[in-house]
Amino acid sequence: MPGPDQPEPATPRTWLPLVIAASIALLVVVGAFVAASLRSGMSAGRSDAVRACEAAYAASAEDGETLARIVAGDVYGASEWRDLRAFLEQQGLLESAGVEVDGSEADASAAALAEQGRDHVTVVWWLDSEEHLICEVDVEGDRALDGTAVLVPLS
Repeated sequence: MPGPDQPEPATPRTWLPLVIAASIALLVVVGAFVAASLRSGMSAGRSDAVRACEAAYAASAEDGETLARIVAGDVYGASEWRDLRAFLEQQGLLESAGVEVDGSEADASAAALAEQGRDHVTVVWWLDSEEHLICEVDVEGDRALDGTAVLVPLS
């Protein structure tokens, strides 16, 4: 024990706590990216359909017109027509809401498309103008078919 005139010996410093904290932070960040990619679950074909729809939306602007910004969106394949219908009914965007639909024809059509390696993708966007916009595009394999993107505004 040092006397009153002598300073206390310096405690040795170590980088170990900083290294541990940085490692934990890195694991959290990497884990967040992995979890986000696993949750997205969007196939390459659907991703390309979204890209094609975004291009069609950008091309729809008149000279000098500023388009409403896309705030959020959902992507539906042909086999998910029930989910799409439920969403449109929930948003009050479907005129035939409450009308019973025989889904056997839609299911058969979706199955036939899937058998051919194709899909009919519907992208529903919520714009910052508080309007919905639908884009429908045909997909073959992992690629959206050029020229098939059709924009349908909903209010």
